[in-house]
Amino acid sequence: MYDSIEFFKKKVKKMEPIGYRKDKAKEALEKNGLDLLIASTPVNVFYTTGLPVTHVAPNPILYVLKNQYPFLSMIKADGEESAIIWSLYDSVEEFSWIDPSEVFRIGSMEAAIKMLTNKIKEWDLEKKKIGVESLMPRYQSETLRKDFPDATIIDADDAFLDMRLIKTDEEIKRIKKSTEVAEKAIQACINATELNIKDTELLKIARKTIVDEGAWGWDHLTMNIGPSDPEAPGLGIPVTPNDIVRFDFGAVWEGYISDVSRGVVVGEEPEKAKKALDYMIQVQDFCVDNIKPGVMPKVLADDAQKYLKELTKRGFYLITGHHIGLECEEAHMFSPMSSMDIPFEKNMVLDIEVWLNVRGQGLVGVEDCYRVTDTGCERLSSLDRPTVVK
Repeated sequence: MYDSIEFFKKKVKKMEPIGYRKDKAKEALEKNGLDLLIASTPVNVFYTTGLPVTHVAPNPILYVLKNQYPFLSMIKADGEESAIIWSLYDSVEEFSWIDPSEVFRIGSMEAAIKMLTNKIKEWDLEKKKIGVESLMPRYQSETLRKDFPDATIIDADDAFLDMRLIKTDEEIKRIKKSTEVAEKAIQACINATELNIKDTELLKIARKTIVDEGAWGWDHLTMNIGPSDPEAPGLGIPVTPNDIVRFDFGAVWEGYISDVSRGVVVGEEPEKAKKALDYMIQVQDFCVDNIKPGVMPKVLADDAQKYLKELTKRGFYLITGHHIGLECEEAHMFSPMSSMDIPFEKNMVLDIEVWLNVRGQGLVGVEDCYRVTDTGCERLSSLDRPTVVK
């Protein structure tokens, strides 16, 4: 028994941060004037600690029990991190790069908030500026405001975005692998699509493919058959002739997510849908050809809309570029509603999706993942974009 424990210890390598960079964190805190930044949501705690607290972790027990044993991470002005975690979780060093002396264990909800407030006092931050997430649980944020009336407590979601939007090489590697798995699931579903097969069976094929490929799981399995609701598949709807079956999948590879969409039709592709997809592919290409470091998203979005109107003036359309990484939609760089007021930068990873509404078929379009490079965009997706006709 002793020998096997020693063998395990020798096999464990020191964890390195995946996307988190202390210099980038320090810069984000300085930019937002913060003395302390507290992460409370699963994605930001995972990002800042490496601890498997997300709903798609190999064992999501920390996520499942968060209502009893909350997890938190705290980042000080120098970029150094600390974490609060469930006391019975004994594998911190196998997953996290944080110094073990800065990991504080708790056994209840009350103990977690008490540990947090004690550390703020210990670090002499009672009258400082503290950033929290807008989605921080109410009992946590209200306790902070009650216990530290002289502190300035602000929503600091932008500080996390400042850290996360530019991806590291390791993050890009994981997103690429996630994209590869999502596309294999889409291809498996396309191969299996035939008349009368139900959406429930196609979803089973998608799930099995993703698991068999070694991914942690799936982020989303959106699909529709003709005009059916793509956000609510799995009702037993059968594939019918000449209706486009659209698969919009996102796999999760070691915490990182993809987002790809493709279509297949059994019979004949409706002419209006075929034309709409051709327009959307051209618009996606226009966006990709014009994204490069320094370009402002609003300028790109306005130019893309003008370009689409040159192709067609019919139908409701959507042109969106959203950041992708630990979440499918980390932030919208540009969309019909608004655009971020920051330029594109190297190693941003975006999902560029374009849709045109076609009567009887719903939204017709395409979406793919891209990395911003020094001079343009690298496509991370590989599947052909036209609808597959069977």
